[in-house]
Amino acid sequence: MNDDRTMELPEPPKPSGPPRKGAPDYYPPSPAWGENAKLLVVAMCFFLAVVGVYLIRNVLAIAALAALIAFLVAPLIRLAHRRLHIPRGLALLIAYLIVFIGTLAFGYLVVNEVVKSIQELDPVGTLNDARVWLLGEIDADNYFRIFGLTIDMTGLMHLLRDPVAGSGDAGIVIDANTIVDILGRSLDSVRTIAGIITAVITSAILTTLVAMYLNADSVRMHDALARNIPAGYERDGLMMMRKQHRVWTGYLYGQLINSIITGTIVFAVLWFFGLPGAFLMGAIMVVLNMIPTFGPILAAIPGVLAALITGSTRWPELQNWWFALIVVAIYLVVVQLQANIIAPRVMGTAVQLRPAVILIGLLVGFQVGGLLGSLLAVPIIASIRDVAVYIWKKLTDRDPFADEKPIPIPVDP
Repeated sequence: MNDDRTMELPEPPKPSGPPRKGAPDYYPPSPAWGENAKLLVVAMCFFLAVVGVYLIRNVLAIAALAALIAFLVAPLIRLAHRRLHIPRGLALLIAYLIVFIGTLAFGYLVVNEVVKSIQELDPVGTLNDARVWLLGEIDADNYFRIFGLTIDMTGLMHLLRDPVAGSGDAGIVIDANTIVDILGRSLDSVRTIAGIITAVITSAILTTLVAMYLNADSVRMHDALARNIPAGYERDGLMMMRKQHRVWTGYLYGQLINSIITGTIVFAVLWFFGLPGAFLMGAIMVVLNMIPTFGPILAAIPGVLAALITGSTRWPELQNWWFALIVVAIYLVVVQLQANIIAPRVMGTAVQLRPAVILIGLLVGFQVGGLLGSLLAVPIIASIRDVAVYIWKKLTDRDPFADEKPIPIPVDP
């Protein structure tokens, strides 16, 4: 039996409110923005972004440090999740637990060795040796001559001859007011130290929490960014993401490995030549070598001064001046070794910036964010460089990624 009745489909929902005469059943999509409107919106967003960065400038250091920690811990999380098939949440907790325990153990070992190095240097005895040496170099007219410079030391001679002098002939009268004043100053110092320790611990906890949240959301953020690439620009967006990842991964991991190798070489060579506190000098090189160009130069200053003041424990008959020159030569050789052999092999072509650009970027980064700003200045400049090159090539109708490996289009199973 045939049924001529047609199937009734449910009507789509209509907009609320009274219908308007002559109005369509459904609201049409919003009209496309014109070119001028797009430029205006982009300019406003850029202005608001600059204002926002200025308003949150006091917490940028924590955010940047958290992002850096998350970036460095990410490979450990990926290893546990993809290779060992551990759930991502559990992998994140395990990774940070390993990092926490490793940091405590490594920190204990480093602090212990640094304390031993400081004891080897004997700061009090070193300062006294420096005072005696300086007195021996000052002539009868109280002039100190070094590298062609003449310095009048008359105003400092009483301190050099008797460093504990200068308090006057009058003795210190200890009474109730003096005791109360001393206790009050001590209490203020304790409060200041406690405040500093509390601030450091709070900042460390906040930084770690932010880093953990960044690691937890990294996959979703990456996927969301990839999904929201404008139609027709999928290749460009994925290429740029791959290029930025190569810049940051190559620079940060490469610079870390480079610094560890360079600091180890400095420690080993200075220990062989008998410099007191050689481990401390190697640790200083590991930290400061993370800052390109200026870092190794700053790291060499403590070692040269220690050699000039203390001399060599392995060859005590060697004059301090000659030993200081040997230490200078050691630093020069090691720095050239890491700049021309170690760094190119561990960092590859991740950054490829001209020295003048790096110097200017380091100065700007230090002015904005201190040592952390100096560390991140180079990859930030490299990232801005890549974006600027992309824009320029699009403006001149060229393929921005002509030299890059193609990205295959994923096929749904």
